[in-house]
Amino acid sequence: MLVCYRLDVISIKDQHSTRKLLANNIKYYRLKKGLSQEDLAELLETTPVYLSSLENAKRNIRLDYIEHIAETLEVNIKDLFIEREIIEKKKRPRRKKIK
Repeated sequence: MLVCYRLDVISIKDQHSTRKLLANNIKYYRLKKGLSQEDLAELLETTPVYLSSLENAKRNIRLDYIEHIAETLEVNIKDLFIEREIIEKKKRPRRKKIK
């Protein structure tokens, strides 16, 4: 499925706020599904450190990876760009290591 969005019309000034909007929504839907960063990182086949950097708006992200995140979280890609209340630093407990 090919998804095309005109993100190139976002000004340089707005890029950081768009990244924050995306970051907040990734965190929102992760918490809504009851997932820890480790859980979602595993589903995305990435590291918790990388996911944390996305959720804290520290990294740029490719459009195809945004689509991968949306599919993994089972939401429409446009839902990741909806303005909503800022998610405070809610931490889910880390997974317990099974020995």
